[in-house]
Amino acid sequence: MKVPDRASVSAVIAFATVVVGCAAVPPDRDSGTADGSIKGLMAYLVREAREITDRAKSESSSREAWDAVKDQRRHELREMLGLAADRPKTPLNARITGSIERDGYVVEKIAFESMPKVYVTANLYLPADRPSPLPGVVYVCGHAYSPHGAKTSYQRHGHTLARHGYAAMVIDPIQIAETAALHHGVLNQEMYEWYTRAYSPAGLEVWNVIRALDYMETRPEIDSDRFAITGRSGGAAMSWFSASVEPRIKVAVPIMGIATYGVTVPDNTQRRHCDCMYPVNFRGHDLTHLGALIAPRPLLTAHGRLDPLFPVAGYEEFSGSMAALFSSYDAPDRFRNIVVESGHEDSDLLRAEAVKWLDRWLMEREEREIDTGYQAIDPTDLAVFGGSPPADAQNFRAHEFFVPGPEPLSWAGESRWSSERESLLQTLRHQVLGAIPEEAAPAATRPGRLDPPDGFESVAFDYDGAVEIETLIRVPEDPDGPALLHVASPGEDTQAVRLLLRNLSRFGNNPVMVVFPPGTGAQVWSKSEWKMLLRNAMHTGSTVDTIRIGSVLASVKALRSRVGADRRIAVSGIGPAAGWALYAAAMDESIAQAILVRVPASHLEGPVLLGALRHVDLPDVAALVAPRRLTFYGSMPDPYARTRQIYRALGVEDRVSVSMSIGAALNGRFDHGFSIGL
Repeated sequence: MKVPDRASVSAVIAFATVVVGCAAVPPDRDSGTADGSIKGLMAYLVREAREITDRAKSESSSREAWDAVKDQRRHELREMLGLAADRPKTPLNARITGSIERDGYVVEKIAFESMPKVYVTANLYLPADRPSPLPGVVYVCGHAYSPHGAKTSYQRHGHTLARHGYAAMVIDPIQIAETAALHHGVLNQEMYEWYTRAYSPAGLEVWNVIRALDYMETRPEIDSDRFAITGRSGGAAMSWFSASVEPRIKVAVPIMGIATYGVTVPDNTQRRHCDCMYPVNFRGHDLTHLGALIAPRPLLTAHGRLDPLFPVAGYEEFSGSMAALFSSYDAPDRFRNIVVESGHEDSDLLRAEAVKWLDRWLMEREEREIDTGYQAIDPTDLAVFGGSPPADAQNFRAHEFFVPGPEPLSWAGESRWSSERESLLQTLRHQVLGAIPEEAAPAATRPGRLDPPDGFESVAFDYDGAVEIETLIRVPEDPDGPALLHVASPGEDTQAVRLLLRNLSRFGNNPVMVVFPPGTGAQVWSKSEWKMLLRNAMHTGSTVDTIRIGSVLASVKALRSRVGADRRIAVSGIGPAAGWALYAAAMDESIAQAILVRVPASHLEGPVLLGALRHVDLPDVAALVAPRRLTFYGSMPDPYARTRQIYRALGVEDRVSVSMSIGAALNGRFDHGFSIGL
């Protein structure tokens, strides 16, 4: 089982049984087709998700167990949200642009900057009669469109809270606000590098909540010792995340909803959700951790039994874990889950129950009748900027700078380089590629399903005991020279590989293995299928490219078992596969050479790996291969000039080459004084 620091695991783990009532995807050996490979990979992700959930349940099974790890888990969650402890709090530059009076309360229109030129728009609802500081509630909106911000669609909550004695700040989510930003980068905006940046819009949303609390602390009419948070749907998610990392929040009321990954992955629930609903899960958390991080602070949740966004089995599993944990804190009355016979709907009932929960724990008052009636305000009147938001707003670019990127590697002496290189390799192994098993024995091989070209045989094995990997292998009777492991890219069929490698025999008698990672060869997926697998994999602390790199590393072991431990091995790949091959060469120092064909110039182009761009970009991954040989086929992209600088500083600049022949490069010919042949 993978442990929270994503350290080494066994290569073979039994397929786990999922919660009763969930439709798990069964293991499937028909991975010779795209549909078969999808089923096989989903079965693997279901297994991984169940392990994550079960580990979280074990960690939070009692106060004693949870107290031992909760500080670490909170630190990790902040890290996954991009909320490092030293994140600077810049001036809020808050301003009130107007107010609206109602019978017994007033609504202020407020803007502040959570980061320089990142504007947050909100309405603050305040009772007119406030003889003493009021408890403050942040209401986080869900996904309800209005050109004047989602706050106008959720204004009923502000009215009700203010009419019952609370200061309620209703803040716009970043995508449905008066200044544009994105929630859907991976879902439908083609910004898959969000995962590589470790950027989730949830991080910025939570930061906006934190800065809203900072603003509320400046208001003398608000009691900063009595803060709460509530919201529905996307606002519920932000309530979970914010209360988990922000100790100033004393009470949390997330409404619809939550469910464990052990349930949502087999249910493929991600297809119904925005990117804001999840942190980038490179620390392997379950959503169970969110409730545990709030405990033993009062926590009220609510779910609709007919809500397709949050499966019943998922919130029941979560609620069972929370009931046990709160009981172990001797605080069983501080957790409650309400289940209503509805879909994903707001209601007067749930709004009233939320206020009653706040009454109990923030006001310490007896239960009262809650009047949910109100007079709606025209959305245009609630707009903070009156249709003219600041022209200098940088909200739309927040995903580019919210999570700081890496400094390029540079030479600072051999001792410093050696230390930095080893530290970076460890970071990549345990944080970025932590889902890949380490020190696993070579998997047993069996006859494969591919139709091999002349001289090759078809061989298959199971990566991590679950994902079937197809290969072609050719070991001459009298092999000569290094072995080549060629990594196929999507759409690269056996005929294309044969043509690419046909002139190898002019330079040597080399053993060759061609590996087809998931989604390549005959298994090519549509973009929708790939995206479905990518988003589910993220929940398990992985990506499709992580699994592909793992399959390449496993193939190195399989090839070595056929050609002997002493034979040198080179890896090659084209386009995205060049990125997988490059990572394999950096991680496995037994690989003697990487031959890269049209390698991406930056991680912004791929591979998609959780959080990689917090630490390193591809030219720096290439530098980690030093002093081993690095060969670019055809041309070297300009950003790799800094890779060459590291090689030069190490005194091995001649080991960075541009070649026009894979066969020549494999066999040590790096000049160009030869005939390549037919």
